[in-house]
Amino acid sequence: MAWVFLLAGGAGVLPAGTSDAGGVPFSASGNVPDYRASMTVREAYHEPKEYWRSVVHHDGWTRVEEVISNRTRIAYGSARDNVLLWATKTGDEDFTGIFIDKTTPREARDTGDADNQAGEACKWSEITRKASQSSTSEPLWLSCLSGDGIEIGTRVLLSSKELKEPMTETQLVKLERTPVADSEVLPPKRLFEPGFWLKPLRYYPDRPAALVDFEARMAGIDSDLRIFRHYPWQAEERRGKDGSVRFKVWNDLENQGINVIYSKREYSLQAFRSPLNPARPFNQFDAETGHADMKRRDNHLGESCAWFNMTPDAADAIRMECLTPDGVPLKVELHFGMGDGEFYTAVEVKRRPVDINEMLPPRELIEPSAWGFTVDD
Repeated sequence: MAWVFLLAGGAGVLPAGTSDAGGVPFSASGNVPDYRASMTVREAYHEPKEYWRSVVHHDGWTRVEEVISNRTRIAYGSARDNVLLWATKTGDEDFTGIFIDKTTPREARDTGDADNQAGEACKWSEITRKASQSSTSEPLWLSCLSGDGIEIGTRVLLSSKELKEPMTETQLVKLERTPVADSEVLPPKRLFEPGFWLKPLRYYPDRPAALVDFEARMAGIDSDLRIFRHYPWQAEERRGKDGSVRFKVWNDLENQGINVIYSKREYSLQAFRSPLNPARPFNQFDAETGHADMKRRDNHLGESCAWFNMTPDAADAIRMECLTPDGVPLKVELHFGMGDGEFYTAVEVKRRPVDINEMLPPRELIEPSAWGFTVDD
């Protein structure tokens, strides 16, 4: 098993292109009226080149839905509160993935340009992130805002302002200022329920002899680590002495699991529930690429173990484990490029039946309120 955080983009949770600087429309005011909008999105570098977007807004919260081929991606969020949840569906299936993140506050600078889309007048503004330093290599994000603050058009240009052809362009087709219910803009409750994401997708074969159930508690210099296994499920919880928490639980045989990072520097939640793709059979949660025998032996807690490089193909995130013959780690080393890393040694190991309910993320980490959301029951 390997603790390497994998970006959600690999499973299509994040936008495939650069169609939106923040996932939900920019808002410079807290008094944007309720509305429904239909728009077209044109992508210069992705297929299909054009698709539909629907936007529904109520009391500072927005739901954006885009259907691209047989995949639907939905964004729930608040530009005012800087929270964003991306969700994906494939065909007629239920949700197959989510990614939640705190977004950087944005601000607008009037460009002096005016426009009219579908009979609605608007003024163009350049959108920047307050906490970021501008860079000539960053794209130029533009938003066209109506007189009452509704974003009715967007453009994303390469860093050169002389480039006329946008990378992405959103244009208004229809806008209705009409009352919208809370239920239309709030994410469903089940997106925050572990049982929804971790429900077995099929029957699994008997556990291999080298993958015994266990619980291991390990101590490190800057954090402590707990590891659980109940084939094909694994879970790890890493609690830093600075109050940070990194938790993940996943299924070795599917692209299924939950990953939470809660710290001052990183703040995200992702979850998936789909079979492995035969064409790309890798798991979003476990970056293990093999057990490369390091030809080193060790002893700890009265047991012998052999060292393996669990990520032999990785260049910047390396994990090594000292494993017993039945696959229990007694020591773990993590290296994250430039010399950073952590070293763990087991202080307690229990070989015992492990129930999946023991492997759920702590409730406080996945409560909707912990991420700034209210949900629709």
